[in-house]
Amino acid sequence: MKYLLMCQFQPAQFAHVPEAAQAEMMGAMLAYNERLMGAGVLAAAGQLAMPHEALLVSAASGQVTATRGPALAGDTQIGGYYVLDVATEQDAIDWAAQCPLAQFGALEVRQVAFSPL
Repeated sequence: MKYLLMCQFQPAQFAHVPEAAQAEMMGAMLAYNERLMGAGVLAAAGQLAMPHEALLVSAASGQVTATRGPALAGDTQIGGYYVLDVATEQDAIDWAAQCPLAQFGALEVRQVAFSPL
């Protein structure tokens, strides 16, 4: 089963983190990525551009509009994602709990209900 892990955080939590601690976190995230790949469960992953660069696209009544800026209001941002291919929901939870970002933010875990791939 595939699960999407959305990495959520609040930028204010990182506003005053020293560069050395940021570098340590990046190293921990890279090691986490390596563990996912080594276990053979990583189907896809990515870091997202900043929310102010996002485009919200709609096509209501045939009228296409694209608005720049975050789709959701509030302080929480989605900074990246993982798609895991694991046997159970508990496996997805266990991997999410091991993500270093879980110490400072949260990972929303959702089963991929349908995928054409």
